[in-house]
Amino acid sequence: MKRRTFLTASSLSIVGLSGCLGDTEYRITDTAVDASLERLSLSVRLPVAAATIEHPAALALTLENDGDEPIRIRSYGVWPFGVLALAPSPTPDESAWKTTLFSPSYGASDRVEVDRGGSSMSMDGTPIIGTLGPDETVSRRYELRGDDLSRAGTHFVVEKFEGRASGYSTDDGWEPLDYRIRLTIEEKGRLPV
Repeated sequence: MKRRTFLTASSLSIVGLSGCLGDTEYRITDTAVDASLERLSLSVRLPVAAATIEHPAALALTLENDGDEPIRIRSYGVWPFGVLALAPSPTPDESAWKTTLFSPSYGASDRVEVDRGGSSMSMDGTPIIGTLGPDETVSRRYELRGDDLSRAGTHFVVEKFEGRASGYSTDDGWEPLDYRIRLTIEEKGRLPV
């Protein structure tokens, strides 16, 4: 009787894990940044390129004031980049699938609300305005969970919420924080089931 109980429990454990073990893992193999920002430069680096079952991939965005004057940055949710996602196009419409990029700064913000599993998110529509001084840089980490990604291929970093684009000001008017970050993502492989 004990052997039968053990075999049943073992079989149920393997079936329960098979969904996790069969998940595809991803690796970010290439990044490209195209930015046309006056007196600002934007860069991206990959502290963690592989999205595994246990750990998300991570990218760090850095914004630097290359000028001699302070620059105001306006964003929504978190400063200075806002709430970001990946999309199949740099200008997706509302019906396009967007994969949320998670940031540790979401938890520190009182303007972003993410449920415990990360399946739903809301954002306060009040802008956050901060200043980036001359030669000052600010970096933010964003994470990509492999199980959130719908497919490998080329993806673009975009604003998660329509109409909530970040901007900057060097005088009285606001310009869009106009940049394009392209990621090339490949399937890393499937773990055996």
